[in-house]
Amino acid sequence: MTKIKTIGCIGLGTMGMPIAAHLLKSGFSVSGYARRASFFDNEGADLITLGMNIASSPAELASRADVVITNVLSGDDVSDVLLDRKDAVIHGAKAGLIVMDHSTIAPQQAQEISQRLRAKLIGFVDAPVSGGGAGAEAGTLVSMLGGEAKDIESIAPLLNCYTKGFRHIGHSGHGQVAKLCNQIAQVVTISGVAEAMRFADMHQTDQNAVLDVMMQGFASSKMLELMAPKMISEDFTPGMESRLHAKDMGIALAAAQTQDVDLPATALVSGLLDAVQQAGWQNMDTSILYRYLKKYTD
Repeated sequence: MTKIKTIGCIGLGTMGMPIAAHLLKSGFSVSGYARRASFFDNEGADLITLGMNIASSPAELASRADVVITNVLSGDDVSDVLLDRKDAVIHGAKAGLIVMDHSTIAPQQAQEISQRLRAKLIGFVDAPVSGGGAGAEAGTLVSMLGGEAKDIESIAPLLNCYTKGFRHIGHSGHGQVAKLCNQIAQVVTISGVAEAMRFADMHQTDQNAVLDVMMQGFASSKMLELMAPKMISEDFTPGMESRLHAKDMGIALAAAQTQDVDLPATALVSGLLDAVQQAGWQNMDTSILYRYLKKYTD
C-alpha cells in the first residue's frame, strides 16, 4: 500500500472546502487550486490559516501530490482539469499518482477518464459521495468507489477523515452507478414526499400530525424526515440545490438510455426538476418541488 503524505485538492466549494479542512486537521500536507485568484483572500482564507498551500495550476498541484482529489460540477469539468487543459493534472503528474474524483458524472465518462490516466500510470478512483454540504462539514459523508483495489486501499486513510463509511463497488464507473442509484431513489422519494404534503394541505389536514404518523409507519424514510419539515414550513434553504439534482437525474436518464432501459419515475421527476429550473428556483433546496406543486398544479 502506498503511503499517502501530500494531497492536492481541486474544487473548493460546498463539498471540497470542508473535505480539505478535515484533511488539514488530520495532519496531511494539502495544496489547493482555485480558478479564481481571489478565492484564498476571501472564502478560502481559513484554509490558508489551517496550512493549505496554493498551487497556480492543476499540473503544479499534481507535481507535488501523492493523491489529487477533485470536487467539480460535471464530467466535462473533471476531464478539463485532469486531462484537457494545457496545464491539466496529467501534464504534471508523476507515475503512481492516484486521482480520486468525488464529482457525480456519467459512468462511461468515468471509465474513459480512468483509461486515459492509467495509460500514463496514474490511478483513478471514481468516488462520488452522499451526504451533501452538511455531511461534508460534519465528516459523515458516504462514498461509493469504483477502481482498482490497490488504489482504494491506498486512499482509505484519507476517506476515514471525512466519511462515516465507504464501499468498493467494482471497477471504474461502478462508483458512479451506485451514486446514481442513490440519487434516483432519493429524488423520486422527495417528489413523493412533496405530493403527500400537498395532499394533506389541500384537505386542510394538520401536516405535522400526518408527518408524525407517517414516520411511525412503512412510509418512514430519511427523505421524509428531512424534507417534509422544510416543505411544511416552506423553508427552502438549500441542503442540496435543485439544479444539482436536476443535473444528476439527467445523467441517470442518459446512462439508462445507453442501456436501452426506461426509468419512468426518474423521467417524470426529471421533468418536474427541469420545470423548477425554468421557474428560477435552481439554487433552492430540492424540497422546492412542494412549492411547484402548490403554485402550478392547483
